Amino acid sequence: MKTFSITTLGCRVNHYESEQLATLLRSRGLEEAPADRADVRIVHTCSVTIQAASKSRQSVRRNTRLNVLPSNVSQGKSAESSIETFPIDPYDTGREKVDRARVVVTGCWATSHPSEAASLPGVDAVLGHHQDVDKELTRLLTQWEAEEKFAPSPHLNLGVQLPVVMQANLPAKINAESVLPKPDFDEVWMTQKAGTRAALITIHNVPSSTKEVNGKLEADENSCEEGNEVEGSTGYQPVKLRIKSKAATSSGMVTLPQLGTRQTGHQRAFLKVQDGCDAHCTYCIIPQLRPTLWSKPIDEAVNEATRLVNAGHIELVLTGIFLGAYGQPTALRRRQQIPTAQPLGELVDALCTQVPNLGRLRLSSLEPGDLTDELITVLKKHPQVVPHFHLPLQSGSDALLRKMNRQYTREDFLQMANQVKSAFDRPAITTDIICGFPGETAEEFERTLEVVNQVGFIHIHAFSYSPRPKTAAARWTKDQIHGPIVNQRINRLQELSAAYSAEFRRQFLGEIVEVLVERPSTEEREMQTLAGYQHGRCERYFAVHFESSSLAPGARAKVRIDRVTTTRTFGTLMEAKP
Repeated sequence: MKTFSITTLGCRVNHYESEQLATLLRSRGLEEAPADRADVRIVHTCSVTIQAASKSRQSVRRNTRLNVLPSNVSQGKSAESSIETFPIDPYDTGREKVDRARVVVTGCWATSHPSEAASLPGVDAVLGHHQDVDKELTRLLTQWEAEEKFAPSPHLNLGVQLPVVMQANLPAKINAESVLPKPDFDEVWMTQKAGTRAALITIHNVPSSTKEVNGKLEADENSCEEGNEVEGSTGYQPVKLRIKSKAATSSGMVTLPQLGTRQTGHQRAFLKVQDGCDAHCTYCIIPQLRPTLWSKPIDEAVNEATRLVNAGHIELVLTGIFLGAYGQPTALRRRQQIPTAQPLGELVDALCTQVPNLGRLRLSSLEPGDLTDELITVLKKHPQVVPHFHLPLQSGSDALLRKMNRQYTREDFLQMANQVKSAFDRPAITTDIICGFPGETAEEFERTLEVVNQVGFIHIHAFSYSPRPKTAAARWTKDQIHGPIVNQRINRLQELSAAYSAEFRRQFLGEIVEVLVERPSTEEREMQTLAGYQHGRCERYFAVHFESSSLAPGARAKVRIDRVTTTRTFGTLMEAKP
């Protein structure tokens, strides 16, 4: 077992976690390879929408259907181990043995649909957020490596998954003196041959409501009854935490190793500092998949950020499932106990003062209630914090915001946007908006347009509502909005977004901005009009194209903005740094 591949679907958090999975696999001596040549294929899935779940399922099937790997050893004696090998069919001695790649499904779809994922032929393991993914994946790798070294009986195929009763008894290392139980032929060959459904060997996940704040588990360390207060260390100062009940420990992805090398394919490095949500928006499945709230201790975040910067990342993006709940035991603001120093502000202050050579710090997503006066004060005083804020709106109608169970009103959102504009020089504000939420009327959509026109978002991620099973909104079938109406609303938002983007970028004509050079997309490489151009993103996140072909991705370039179109910004390269 020498190579691995990881297919990632979904959000920034998922991409960060895929980097963690890759770090774990590299620590085991595996090297990254294309999926069709990988011994271990991990599919890190998304389940936030029905479409995301469908794409996750398709991606898993693609990975299981890729060509099988040619055997590293031929039939007979292996030169390295002197272990006798056998053909894949114990009754067919004329065919060469092949090794089947191991396919592991992780992430949100693995958590929301474990039985479906496990039933797909060729899937070897399903690891959800309610399991210790680091521990379980390490156990599986040890087991599979042992199976590769195990000298089989004439009726055992090396490419076959061993039954679970044997898995539990396999020693970490197999040597010539190891004594293993002889498997029953029917039990192994007839039920566990290559392509066996992982349902036969997968234990289903049991959700946990355990909360973890800055690395401190609220469960098992204290025996707490309803309403009792316990002292919990948050990594920056003591905070009183309310414990509802004793719960079982759940580690999920948070025990995976921290990052310290350059993140694959990204000029900006994602730094996950928070996980979990219990806010329960009526359209969202995530609180059922990631119920455990956890925050990375500040000293660990500083250490990881330092290593990422030393690895070549100039810009870091703080990310989490609910970033505003950093340092809190809950995402429900009415239940939060905010200390004198705002937790997220403490983290930002530490990163900006203790991480040498950090060029930019970007926050992934904030809502009203997150962006407090205290946090804005901290953000303003550090030049590393870029003037770009992603503030999800979802709807400009108070009636729909209540129906969505969002924790703010239309006025709260407008006040937050005005605070940002007052505090920062020409900040870029981006947003998310759901179109066609059950019951959305033409008048309510107009309320959304009013907010868009007041804020002037430079980018709107407008997407259609899709019913997500097991959420409250999925039950409101009578209020569903028809597709053509939804598409018209999305098109209207995209038109407004393009207009406000062009207007915003024109403010910088003649000015010099710093960009981080990126690799061109496939589409850009094929465009004749962009031949001889490179591009990078400036502090305010919009891309700037300039004539050059010599700068490596990740280089810093000073570019004077000369021309703005409805879709792109062009400039002249003035200075470059490696």
